[in-house]
Amino acid sequence: MASRYSIKITQEDGGFPEHLGANIPHSLLHIDLGIRCISSLNPDIAFEIFNRSGTGRRDVFLSEENARNIIRSMVVDSGVTREFVDTVLVPDILSHARYADSLHVNLGCQVIKLRVEILVDVSFDDEISELVDEMLTSSVNFKPASKSSIESLKRVKYWDDEDESRLPLKKRRKLGKDLSSRKGCAVCLDEFFNGDEITSMPCGHVYHYGCIVEWLETSHTCPLCRYQMSID
Repeated sequence: MASRYSIKITQEDGGFPEHLGANIPHSLLHIDLGIRCISSLNPDIAFEIFNRSGTGRRDVFLSEENARNIIRSMVVDSGVTREFVDTVLVPDILSHARYADSLHVNLGCQVIKLRVEILVDVSFDDEISELVDEMLTSSVNFKPASKSSIESLKRVKYWDDEDESRLPLKKRRKLGKDLSSRKGCAVCLDEFFNGDEITSMPCGHVYHYGCIVEWLETSHTCPLCRYQMSID
């Protein structure tokens, strides 16, 4: 498909994201990401393809490895290739996030909001249809996981070598230890703490139990690797 793309990243007005509803003791980064395609024959007509938002701790995101995993999880259902994510999206978004974090005007700002707009300029009308068809095909990932597959996830307490006091059951503690190799949840971006309820997807990726259940009620794919849970 012959197409060109452009990326526009802007900082929006601050303020707390509405879904948080309470003060959080961390500096946060909120990202609104959108993908649209237009026809070069008629640029006034835009087709909205994909939108996703995410909020998390700023210090966690500003690490390149964490930024890569977070951005991958945000666009996992979009049809965007991993190569595009790793070579274009991650460097551009991370660079802008670090720059915004360093600005004097943002010192003491608890929430930095970034708007990321990816505009795909397709050369011909039939190619627009092809792109839309591809994106609609990928939207199958938005189907929720089946209730039975969600219920099959085992809840365990996060376990840390330095504190066993909260986990009296050896079997539960050992399972929690096995799941604790990843130190944070890629959905909410928070670190795991002793006593947190966590779970492992069949692919091996670990999340807060409540976070991944909420995710799977919308999309049956793992946020990090596209592993697909069963659907109804």
